[in-house]
Amino acid sequence: MKFKLLFCACLAMISSTALFADVAIPFGEGAGKADFINNKKYPKLDDPLPVGPLSFRLVDNKVWVADSIGGKLMQFDNKGKQISEFSVLPEGTKPYRLDEYKLPILNIQIEDLAPVLGEYGDAKAFWIVDGVANKLVKFGVDGKKLAEIKHPEFIQLFRVEVGRGGHIFVADKASRSIFVFDSDGKFLNKQNWEWSGMAVSGKDDVLYRLMWDNEAHRNILVSSNVQGKVLFGKILDVEMFDPRLWWVDESKGECLITYTPLEGFKGKLNVVRVGFDGKVKGSCEMPAPAIMNRIIDHMDYTDVYIGKCNFFEAPEGKFEVVPFKMP
Repeated sequence: MKFKLLFCACLAMISSTALFADVAIPFGEGAGKADFINNKKYPKLDDPLPVGPLSFRLVDNKVWVADSIGGKLMQFDNKGKQISEFSVLPEGTKPYRLDEYKLPILNIQIEDLAPVLGEYGDAKAFWIVDGVANKLVKFGVDGKKLAEIKHPEFIQLFRVEVGRGGHIFVADKASRSIFVFDSDGKFLNKQNWEWSGMAVSGKDDVLYRLMWDNEAHRNILVSSNVQGKVLFGKILDVEMFDPRLWWVDESKGECLITYTPLEGFKGKLNVVRVGFDGKVKGSCEMPAPAIMNRIIDHMDYTDVYIGKCNFFEAPEGKFEVVPFKMP
């Protein structure tokens, strides 16, 4: 009975001490709504996988959500009230147009976003990943375009992180690389990547990745500096299928990873906290949408939130950001 109670507590989603109220965005087009693509909206759509908001971030008691199809960023306060939104498209440009078969041709798809933090942890700007143009674009929180980064080796950009030191890290699925840039957008190097998430930590912007070890048949937590020199490597004592590293808490010497259950994805992922010694500190299950690039984020590692949605059923339902109890 004791084990059952602990397991149920681990799965609890709502906390009475939650930092944020739930954010709930109705599906649809226009201000205050999150656009989507699915077979309900476009019956002739061949791709069975629907798309909606793909990423969100928590910054300075605010929630930022990427309306990935609508081409805008939406900001909410800690009571769940929307306080701003701005388009990331050139003025006069629409997010997409319809072809002769009434199917959408996208002008943009926001795959991910990462804040550029000020001295006190507030967001000064955001770098977004434009998956259609295959580039990074920087916007101020007032919506003003500040810069962009292109690179001849970009193929399929997926995730972006910005360190406290301002370095920019963008993961490319097709090239299986993480490209590293300084705060001015100058290319520094690229490092190997195995689709397994990434994290950036500390004032020196140390990059953490998961790499597969063929001999141990386990993943290794690897850290490297912005010059690409490996600093640390430790075999993790847990068997994981399709793992994703989300963040590293250096003060506790641990990282947070999600991975797909061995029986396959059925609406839930496994969540595990693993120490720098490779040992598991805690684990549980987490409900997860089928299609999101960034499904979990945190404030100071303790207040953790996840994306909740069903893009298959839109416009029914909503896109939500809700609290999650850490294992």
